[in-house]
Amino acid sequence: MKMKKGDMKAFQELFVTYGERLYEFSFSYLKDSFVAEEIVQDVFLRIWEMREDIDEDRSFKSFIYQMTVNKVFNYMKHQVVRQKYEKYVLNSNLSFDDSPDTQLQLSELDERIRSLLLKIPEQQRNVFKMSRMGGMSNPEIAGKLNLSIRTVENQIYRTTKFLKEHLKGEYLFILFCLCHGVLAFC
Repeated sequence: MKMKKGDMKAFQELFVTYGERLYEFSFSYLKDSFVAEEIVQDVFLRIWEMREDIDEDRSFKSFIYQMTVNKVFNYMKHQVVRQKYEKYVLNSNLSFDDSPDTQLQLSELDERIRSLLLKIPEQQRNVFKMSRMGGMSNPEIAGKLNLSIRTVENQIYRTTKFLKEHLKGEYLFILFCLCHGVLAFC
């Protein structure tokens, strides 16, 4: 297999051979052209990254379809978890104390989070703000910033982890809500 040795032409031929079919397969399950394209791109990126380890004795068609099936089902599982969480948030009557003390704590938290966000890279900060303050979905952010969905997810994860580490349990519930899109900044 020429691609195994880094032959870009061989890789392009594989893309031409399988790309459209994998897109149609992904789209048939997801009904979202943007996500289906992302999955196909992720599959081919992963194939290129692991090209030296591909088993030539195994059917490449079977291999590439299995990778695509796994990515499609992982995406679908993620969507189910997200929908369950959103339903939980909508059905739970989250209410917050409106006392002056609580307002002061929220104001302090807001100030602290804003100062912490200034310490992370600008693109990562923008992705987090678009998600948590702008209410944009990961595919929307990816499209607007010309990034992969995986990059958007990774940057949100890293920002959330950074905030949790630096706030060390302070305002934990409020931070949890903020980092999961339940609250925006005060």
